[in-house]
Amino acid sequence: MPESERYFEPFVGSGAMLPFRPSPIGVAGDVIAELIQLWLVIQNEPELTAKEYELRWTRLQNEGHTAYYQIRDSFNATRNPHDFLFLSRTCVNGLIRFNKNGDFNNSLHHTRPGIAPERLAKVIHQWSYYIQNVKFMAADYRQTLAEAQTGDLVFLDPPYNGTKGRYMPTDFNFTEFYLELERLNYHGVKWVLTFDGVAGDRTYQSAMPPQLYKTQLDLPTGNSPFTKLMKTGLDAVVESVYLNFKPPPEIVSQVLNFGQKKLSPQPDLEMKQGHLFN
Repeated sequence: MPESERYFEPFVGSGAMLPFRPSPIGVAGDVIAELIQLWLVIQNEPELTAKEYELRWTRLQNEGHTAYYQIRDSFNATRNPHDFLFLSRTCVNGLIRFNKNGDFNNSLHHTRPGIAPERLAKVIHQWSYYIQNVKFMAADYRQTLAEAQTGDLVFLDPPYNGTKGRYMPTDFNFTEFYLELERLNYHGVKWVLTFDGVAGDRTYQSAMPPQLYKTQLDLPTGNSPFTKLMKTGLDAVVESVYLNFKPPPEIVSQVLNFGQKKLSPQPDLEMKQGHLFN
């Protein structure tokens, strides 16, 4: 990523890019308020957050599946971020799902005990360290980006066309999103966008207006967790990456080489929870 004065991520989700942002100053947002509250307790109270997870994890081991569903009911009633962390680490495939009433509704992953507390404690403290200079906002992406200006960099990972409602039952207006990209271009803000792509025989096309970007790359990113979860097969995923600037040729070459490595045969390994950093 190019150097920048500030780094913005308005669809922060799991925040996988935050530790690698090119500027220590960051602004991250999401419309899921419960997620932002979780980021804030990790940022400001890592020790307490680790202990709260251990309490819930130990209860699950001692009481079995009923503990998970009682904690899920508690979260839906109180929106406690520590409940949310526990659910995210013990639900099926770690997939965050809310129903039309706004309640968390994913089930317990019966074949996994959940990441061990001592391992997660280390990860929580690592995350807390890397996000100390990040301002978190429970907000629409346009609010998160309101102050972005020349010299800033934005990473965008919005809902893909055809996937709306998977995380929350809300519609995503692509026309308004394109207008926001146009506004960023006007103000000289650089952005990187992962937007559409292909998963198996399913194509998620966005009809991205070509005048908005200068570079487009196709990047294989592994297999879809959704078809794996539904036991309908393993669909290879290729994502489209758009940039409103032209990166150096050597960077493009590195990305393409990485994509070719992803396409080579790999053993089907389960995601190992907790290995966020090496």
